[in-house]
Amino acid sequence: MKRSLINIFKILLFIIGFLYALYAFMEWQEAGKFAMSAAHSYLGRQGMRVNYSDVSGVSDGFTVHNLTLSGMANISFNSVTIRPRFLASVMNFAPTCDINFKGGSVQIGQVINFGDGSFTLIARPSEIMLDQLRTNGEFGFNGYLSINTSNMKIGRADARLTVPEEFLPNMEMMMNFLPLVRVGDRWFLRRQ
Repeated sequence: MKRSLINIFKILLFIIGFLYALYAFMEWQEAGKFAMSAAHSYLGRQGMRVNYSDVSGVSDGFTVHNLTLSGMANISFNSVTIRPRFLASVMNFAPTCDINFKGGSVQIGQVINFGDGSFTLIARPSEIMLDQLRTNGEFGFNGYLSINTSNMKIGRADARLTVPEEFLPNMEMMMNFLPLVRVGDRWFLRRQ
């Protein structure tokens, strides 16, 4: 029994070492092109369009330039840098990566600048978690949210929102289909 456990442990160490070697010597530009091709295919089946101008490799990841996601809203970024986190993926039993973006904006009727920011993405089969999401533009977001993959709706969320004054009337309308909560003059996105 002890010998079997030792052999299983050796096999697990070999697999983890092999995967880490793949990660360490990855051609990140090619990995980024493959990831964007897969995202284009998957999101296309969900009714969304993905456009971008170029993918470049960076240290431990890749950058997508001039990324636009179009669906119910148009979301645009000057650049998005994705850095997979190998050990966090093993610990979470799900692909995990850090995402930094620059020049973000969303168009829902009018264009709202949410600027630069970052978050940690954890992609489980049942949900996509955007953890530690922070933005610094005129539309600010500070917190987390998860998206249920079966219906593409917000599963859990707890985040403080800052909104430009001219957009406040729209927030009242958006309460009808988003879990928005107003506390005094502060807005929160909350669902437990």
